[in-house]
Amino acid sequence: MKKAITLFLFLTIVFTGTGLFASNNTDKAPKAPAKTTVMSGLVSDAVTGEALAGALVEVEGTSIKVFTDLEGKYSISDLGTGTYNLKVKYISYEEKKITSVRANDEGDNLNITLNYK
Repeated sequence: MKKAITLFLFLTIVFTGTGLFASNNTDKAPKAPAKTTVMSGLVSDAVTGEALAGALVEVEGTSIKVFTDLEGKYSISDLGTGTYNLKVKYISYEEKKITSVRANDEGDNLNITLNYK
């Protein structure tokens, strides 16, 4: 009989206590999805204006890296709104760092020129 009472008390405590940890947080509003934008533009030679196909455009502090297409155009999609630093590299050209690039809700068009070494 003592075992039955002990088991009953133990199970009552366990099942009553788990209800405290399994509470439903209905008082918190659901979070809105983060806004994203697209940043695009053209990478070209600073002197001749020739488009640079295959240039690397990196968003510093992230894993985002894109290459320009055959016309020197790049497009970075799903970029959260905010301020970023870009790094642009191309063979035989000086690396260029562009700081405090603002990505807004409408999307941005940023053309970049590189100087030949």
